[in-house]
Amino acid sequence: MVTGGAARHLSEAAAEHYDVLVTGEPAEPTLATARELGIHFVAAGHHATERLGVQALAARIAERFGVDWEFVEIENPV
Repeated sequence: MVTGGAARHLSEAAAEHYDVLVTGEPAEPTLATARELGIHFVAAGHHATERLGVQALAARIAERFGVDWEFVEIENPV
């Protein structure tokens, strides 16, 4: 899983024998490329996938430096 827009890494994932690449958004040829390479591709939404990375980073910073953090959810229909 790569947060945000990482369709450009589809060929790399296939070369490493991954079964699926989950990311935020596709590039135009992504579906055809995934079919040709025999790998599944999930475009789960740019905003939805980036939330995970930001929260994971905040948790690590909080753990390392003993700071409080809060994630403020802002609805994004995309």
